[in-house]
This record gives sequence, C-alpha cells and structure tokens, in this order.
Amino acid sequence: MNEKELKKQVTGKNFLPNLLLTLKIVFDLIPQVLLVLMISKLFSKEITQPHFKMFITGMLISFILKAVFNYLATKTAHDRAFGKLTELRLAIIDHLKKLNLGFFKKHNTGELTSIIEHDVEQVEIYLAHGLPEIMSASLLPTLVFIAMLFIDYRLALIMIAGVPLMFLVKQLSAEKMQKRFQMYFSREMKMREDMMEYVKNISVIKAFAKEESFSGQTLASARSYVQDVKKSMGAVTGPMVLIDIFMEAGTVAVMILGSILLLHQNISTAQFILPVILSSVFVSAISKTATLHHFSIVFTEKIKSIAKILCAPLSKEKISEQLKPGDIEFTNVNFKYEKDGFALQDINLKFTETGLNALVGPSGCGKSTLANLIMGFWDVDSGLLTISGKDISRYDTDSISTLIGSVQQEVILFNMSIFENIAIGKAGASESEVIEAAKKARCHDFISALPRGYNTKVGEMGVKLSGGEKQRISIARMILKNAPILILDEAMAAVDSENEKLINEAVEELRKNKTVITIAHHLNTIRNADQIVVMDKGRILDSGTHTELINRCPFYKEMTDAQNKVDSWNVAG
Repeated sequence: MNEKELKKQVTGKNFLPNLLLTLKIVFDLIPQVLLVLMISKLFSKEITQPHFKMFITGMLISFILKAVFNYLATKTAHDRAFGKLTELRLAIIDHLKKLNLGFFKKHNTGELTSIIEHDVEQVEIYLAHGLPEIMSASLLPTLVFIAMLFIDYRLALIMIAGVPLMFLVKQLSAEKMQKRFQMYFSREMKMREDMMEYVKNISVIKAFAKEESFSGQTLASARSYVQDVKKSMGAVTGPMVLIDIFMEAGTVAVMILGSILLLHQNISTAQFILPVILSSVFVSAISKTATLHHFSIVFTEKIKSIAKILCAPLSKEKISEQLKPGDIEFTNVNFKYEKDGFALQDINLKFTETGLNALVGPSGCGKSTLANLIMGFWDVDSGLLTISGKDISRYDTDSISTLIGSVQQEVILFNMSIFENIAIGKAGASESEVIEAAKKARCHDFISALPRGYNTKVGEMGVKLSGGEKQRISIARMILKNAPILILDEAMAAVDSENEKLINEAVEELRKNKTVITIAHHLNTIRNADQIVVMDKGRILDSGTHTELINRCPFYKEMTDAQNKVDSWNVAG
C-alpha cells in the first residue's frame, strides 16, 4: 500500500453522508426562496390566505427537515470518523508489531507516539468536521448557480465572474502555502519530541543541574513553533483577502446588473431580490471553500506521517507454526543494520540444546545483535540461522518467541499491577502459578511486604520499584513462561551485591534444563559455561571453555587479566 492508496482508503466512499448533506443544503435554501416569493406576492397584493398558510407551512417543514438531515449527516460523519480513527490506530499497532527493529532505530518514540495520538486524531477531525464542511461549501455554490440559471441566466453568469480569478489566486499561492504548512508540521513534531524528551529525562536534567539549559532549549523550540504558525497563517491570510475581494465583486455585479434589468422592467422585484440573496450565499460558500483549504493540507500532511508506519515495507510472508527446541546454529551469517552501519561478519557458531553458553567481548562488539537475531527481531542479510534445523527467517515473531525467554539489562514493566506484569509470561496464568514463579525468582517476600501485595501498581516503566526488584519480577515472568531457550543480556549490570545474590539464585532456578545464552562483562560469572564465545568488532575470534580460551586466545586472556585486576582493587579508607 502506498500513500495515495492509504488516503483513498481513509476517505472511502461518502455517498450517504454526501446525500444527507445535499438534502440539508436544499432544505436550507427553500425557506429563503419561499420568503422572497411570499414578499413579492404581498407587494403585488396577489397573495391569499391559503397561499400565505402554504408559504409559512412550507418554510416550517423545510426548517424541520433541514434540522433532521443536518443531525443525520453529522451523526453519520462522526460515526464514520470515529470508526476510521479506531481502525487506523489498530492497523498502526498491528503493523508496528510486524516491523523489524531497524524501523524503530530510524523513528524515535516521540515521533511514533505523536503519529498514533495526534496525527490520527487530526484525520478524525478532518473526516468528522473538515470533509463535511468542504463538501457543504462545494455543493452549496453548485445548487445556488443552478437555481440562479432558472431565475435569470444573465445574473447567474455575472455572479461567477470572479471565480476564475479566485482559482488563479489559489493556484499561485498553493505551493507557498504547502511549504509553509510543511515547515509548521515539522516544527510542531520537533516541539513535541523536545517536550517529551524533557519530561522523560527530568530526573537526569535535575541531577546535573541542567534545568536552565534544557528548559531554554525546549522553550526555544516552542517559540520557533509559534513563529512558524504565524508564518503559515500569513501565507493563508493574503490569498484569502484577494479571494474575498474577487468573489464580493460578483455580488456587486449582480446588484448593478439586476438594478438595470429591474429599471427596464426586464425582471420582476422577486427576480431581483432573490438573486441578490443567493449571490451572497454563493460568495460566502465559495470563500469558505478557500478558507477550508487548510483542512485538506493538514489532512494530506497527517496521511504522510501515518504512511511512514502503514506503508513501511514488511518482511516477506512468514510461517506461523510451532517451532521445536533444539540446537541453534549460525552458518556463514552476515548482518548489517544499515548502509555504513555496524555489521556482523562471517558468523559460524553452534549453541547445543540445554548447553550453558556465554558471549563476551567489549561493548559494541555485536553480542546483543547476535541475541536479537536469535529472537527474530531482524533477519540475517546472508547465510543461515536455524533452530532445530529450521531456518527461523521463514517463521514469524510469535512462532520464535514461544521458544525464547529473555531477561534484559533494561527491564520493561508496564503501568499495571505486579501480578499482571508477571502473568504476561503465560496466558491465563492462575494466582498460584504467579506466586510460585515469584518465589522461585526470589521476589515473593518483598512483594508480600508491600501494602497491596501483588495488586501494587508499579508505575510507568516500573518507576516505583528498585532496579533489583524490577529485575527479579522480569525473571519471575520468564520462569512462568518456561521457554526452552533463555537469553540473559547483562542481567546483573547495575545492581547492588544483595540484589546480585538474589538475582543469581533466581537465574539458577530459571535456567534449569534450558539452552542458556548469557551476555556478561563480569567474566568470573561465566567461567563454568560449556561454551564461551569471544567477539570483537562484529566477528567471532574464538570459542571454547574457559580453560581452552585462556591457553589459546590472547584477547580473552587479556580480558580475564583485566577483570582480575578490577576485582582485586581496594579503596583506601
């Protein structure tokens, strides 16, 4: 799907709302026509009591029908708009789930959040308010012009004399308006991202006494946004004034020509008054279409933003099928994030089923990237990555995730209860299963000590808990999931010694009878691994047991010696 198809899909078919809108406009015009005819009859003393009652009744019925069709048109437009809003958000969330992590490296959280929340909301506003207004402002002049042709074609033609000039102004100003609005939307996005970053990182900003500096940057972004709003409005105001002048000239021309025709008795009084009223309605509606042009610009820009997600290409069609646990094997695997980005090169590696494996190497050498490939977050560029002999690039993320449990350095907890956060590990988990998992993860005691126990809300990203507590809850979640493959990505980093002891106990419980791949900087924690894989700059330097690597891999020996020196440091009192 491309941007044009997305736009067509969002606007869809509008037959019913347009029909209701047309009927509303017709019944809005009828009372004005009846009123002029009635006044004309009164002046010529041709009106009778039954005629008078008929005119009044006709006007009342028209007002009632206008209200009915206005209600139906508004309700239909809003129902459809809110339906599209929900449909778009669900489609975006569904599409995001299918995209690989490379997409999220290109688009930050602030941008994606703004698209889902703000831009989709703007589409709803366009469908519920902008589109009906534009349709109304477009239909009304057409109906008025047709009515004017029946009254007097000369007045009808002179009424539209300013229309070509209006379209000329719109055409000449369209490009400038488009550029100004694009600048405005870009600045708006930047301001939202800056404000989200400021709020998200407020603790770090305060810790380094940088409130003044970052507040200044955020305020500067907001001021730039205001300046762009003013420039955008300036780009709209000038053309609107010219359009109003050209269209008002049509009404003046109708008055002048109508007066001449009335003076020479070529038209009746009613044929003069009614065109003057209708030409005012025509001018007002045409001017409104020009003013409402910004609705279309906003809608088009927001569709472009939404298309960044919905039109992002997906990987090839994948199989949704249960994978069996087994050996994990890399054969001549190459992978690169982006052009000129970090790359894994010539990876040949095997993790045997239920084996304890460790990935070691300096930061940025590719350890986490290797783990992400196993979890199916990206597909390899070349070579083969298999689990139990099956090429995992052919399987969808859900199929792979059932096999793999992961405990990350940065723990993700959702803003709900501790029970619900643990229960994510297994659909339909019972209370006893959750508590048993918590006990194995060494977090039952601290949870029970909380005033609301397992019903305690953890706050956004688990902000109400310590790092060690969050880590143990994430381990409880993995124990409950009970996946046959376990990836530990520096799970012990940045925790105190007490928590490290408890986490170690929890991890020992978690990794029983599983294929374990652990990423660690503390080499003393992985000396008993069945296989240690040494990496540097996206390549595998060597693999084997601790003893084997000490004897044959200088790089690993250097790392071990450096670790031993760090462990032997003492702080003088």
